[in-house]
Amino acid sequence: MFRLRDLVGVIPGAILLGDLDAKWLNISVDSRTIKPGEIFFSLRGEKYDGHQFINEAIEKGASAIVLEKSSYQSHKSFHHLSKELVQPILLVDNSLSALQLWAHHYHSLFQPVNICITGSNGKTTTKEMIVHLLNSNYHVLKSKGNFNNEIGVPLTLLNLDSHHDILVLEMAARKLGEIKELTNIVKPDIAIITNVCEAHIGLFESRDNIAREKSEIILSLKDKGTAILNRDDAYFDYFKNCNAHQNELVSFGFHPEAQLRAANFIQDREKGIHFELFFQGEKHQVFIPLLGRFNVYNCLAAFASGVKMHIPIDEMIHRISTFKTPKMRMENLSFSRGIMVIQDCYNSNPTAVKEALNSIAGISGDRFKVVVLGDMLELGSRSPDYHKEIGKITANLSFDMLIGFGEYGKWIALGAKEQGMAGDRIYCFNKKEKNKLVNKLIKELPQNSIVFLKGSRGMQMEDIVHCWKQEGKTREKSRND
Repeated sequence: MFRLRDLVGVIPGAILLGDLDAKWLNISVDSRTIKPGEIFFSLRGEKYDGHQFINEAIEKGASAIVLEKSSYQSHKSFHHLSKELVQPILLVDNSLSALQLWAHHYHSLFQPVNICITGSNGKTTTKEMIVHLLNSNYHVLKSKGNFNNEIGVPLTLLNLDSHHDILVLEMAARKLGEIKELTNIVKPDIAIITNVCEAHIGLFESRDNIAREKSEIILSLKDKGTAILNRDDAYFDYFKNCNAHQNELVSFGFHPEAQLRAANFIQDREKGIHFELFFQGEKHQVFIPLLGRFNVYNCLAAFASGVKMHIPIDEMIHRISTFKTPKMRMENLSFSRGIMVIQDCYNSNPTAVKEALNSIAGISGDRFKVVVLGDMLELGSRSPDYHKEIGKITANLSFDMLIGFGEYGKWIALGAKEQGMAGDRIYCFNKKEKNKLVNKLIKELPQNSIVFLKGSRGMQMEDIVHCWKQEGKTREKSRND
């Protein structure tokens, strides 16, 4: 339980209209789910402005309202509202900054070990693996879903309490300066960079800029902190040079100089992956029930975190063998007629697609194999070239059917045709044609096919799976009637 004076005390320039001793329990930024006793923070977003939902928050019992001075001054209705309200109003220069300042202060009331993860690919899987390895020995709080940005990180911190030993956070960036903004809220004890590739390159203009942005997580490390870095990544030396001399560096990868080194990778069809782990002069056999060589990197980064938290290697190897795939990340789904669908629809970029295509080709055996490739978004002016290259890779891996989905599907198709894939094995659908796409799959796929769906989050390709399931139920019902 806090009082408003606690909040006012950490936000420079805040003006309170109401009782300084008014009590509150928590913070909400969503008027639809706010509960009595919570303060409503009116945040401005790309699609919505929280100031438009103040009345709804009040009706649902908000204990106080935080709004920006500029909105209060420009809207006469707010002046009228403040005279009628029983609830206090807190005026701030910027609602988001106020939320972040309070989250920073609230975090300072506790002493968890902060493990912060950034990178172009693998953040969420690495986070989930770390939690899976640590939660039997520690009380762990993790960021949920996509709570990895300037709003999600502070909201995650507000769930801390005295029993949490470890805080595991993803930190994402869509522009320069965003990682620094997040590390100003919470500084890492352990900082992980999974890799640097083309993800969001259209927003950053170059991979060098992406690397520069990711390096902020290393530069923000606490004294005597630990940087965990991918030894195989092209920017390893750059990140290494960013690490202060008093901080430890732990490297992972297949590189012969990696401190946690993987070797002899084997993909065991759809069952999972095997590899050998070399660490401190000893060799260990590791199995993970996931697909894709890239998951070896995620596992190694998680092991490095576990080592820093004094978890024995043998214990971690046993625990990782029971790890479950996060939803929409190389998720294995079973359909009728023995059809296997691999759904990887949370994000997409050229490096991730290449790795995943190789994995699917590796497990398909003599199955009829199909790939549905949605647009890779935020790649900038070179988007057509990136998509065309993915089409060529698909053709080289001898997929039996290629479906391009979205605006750039035609470029994927062109690349595949140029590489020799027959035109009657290539199809394109726009984003509004999900039903047509599903009907094509249902009509054309032989038994025991393997289907891989990959695309950026904005393509909402999980709808294809949902539509496919619904259509299957409808047809089954028709046959039974």
